[in-house]
Amino acid sequence: MSGPSRQIVGHIATTLWLGLGLITACEILLFIDVSERGGVVLPSPVSLTEPIGLWAEVARWVAVNMTLLCWIGYLLLFEGLLATTASRRHDSTCASLRARPNRFVVAWLTSIPVWCFFDWINFVYLGAWQYHGLPPHFYQRLIGYFIAFAAISPGMFLTAQWFQVQGLNRLKTSDNFPNELLAWCLVLGVNCALATIALVLHVRSETGVESHISQWASVALLLIPAVVTILLSRSMMATSLVFGAGFITWAILVRDPVGNLAVWVALIFLLDPMNYWLGGPSILQDWRQGTWGRWLALMLGGVTCGLCWEFWNYWAVAKWTYQLPFLGDLERYKIFEMPWLGFLGFLPFAVECWVVFNTVVLCLDRLGPRDMVEPLPNSDAII
Repeated sequence: MSGPSRQIVGHIATTLWLGLGLITACEILLFIDVSERGGVVLPSPVSLTEPIGLWAEVARWVAVNMTLLCWIGYLLLFEGLLATTASRRHDSTCASLRARPNRFVVAWLTSIPVWCFFDWINFVYLGAWQYHGLPPHFYQRLIGYFIAFAAISPGMFLTAQWFQVQGLNRLKTSDNFPNELLAWCLVLGVNCALATIALVLHVRSETGVESHISQWASVALLLIPAVVTILLSRSMMATSLVFGAGFITWAILVRDPVGNLAVWVALIFLLDPMNYWLGGPSILQDWRQGTWGRWLALMLGGVTCGLCWEFWNYWAVAKWTYQLPFLGDLERYKIFEMPWLGFLGFLPFAVECWVVFNTVVLCLDRLGPRDMVEPLPNSDAII
């Protein structure tokens, strides 16, 4: 294959049709399985009936592996959308996977440990989520984990890249605009608001003398170091790093589902300053320069993928559910299995994964062979 042109049929990439076809086929087979089990949504006290017949067995297999199958289709679909855009505009910077395959592979492999970290902190340590209906054999689960976990970051990045090339990359403010001040307001506003919400919810869930000690320790950990950093350094990057370190430490120490709030932004503010100091792309630096498209595109990518995750997860046999008691009565109001307030976590999640990905790329650039990972084609690109 000599380039993207071989994959274009009538100016539409073959991968677009393959992805769309795979997702459609999975949806049809899932509908068959849901009909065969009488519309039962897991987890359920009602035991699932064994499938009878070839199509029923295939449909059940798809229902068990719905997430990993659909994410393969999703990656093909958005790769095709970007390749089609690149062909029609004669602009190879749009076709991220084909123009920069090594970068895609790093995103794929990086996604696994990133999601394993979230899996551990949420499923094991905080007890905020639960898995149901997983395949009985470990090797089957391992294959599913590898494909599904690996597709998370690339899926969000390809989606964000598509939003960028559709016009979000032009969303910029002029040099005369107080971009530095607005960037400071965003850093302080997001972190202080999140710290306040987390602390209030933590106070509501704890009682007794020990809880008061824990609450004051939480205030000291989340706010005081950042205030001292601002007074001593007046550096936005240093302040962000301290906030991020405080959030990740607090989430581990508090060991409560409320710590979930901190986990979804901690790595952004912890690692993004490091990326800037190492000369890599940085969301905070984008803010300071008045470039807003990449940040918004990533959040839209997170929300888009979040909707797909929850939609494909809801009727699947192998799936997950959430336990977020700190939401109180609001936990009942859901988008599929996800409480709608918890769904807001998908907004920063894509940004967080992108920041971690860039940290890995920067480390590889310094530790591995030169140009092992292709550079971004411009300052607006995501992958």
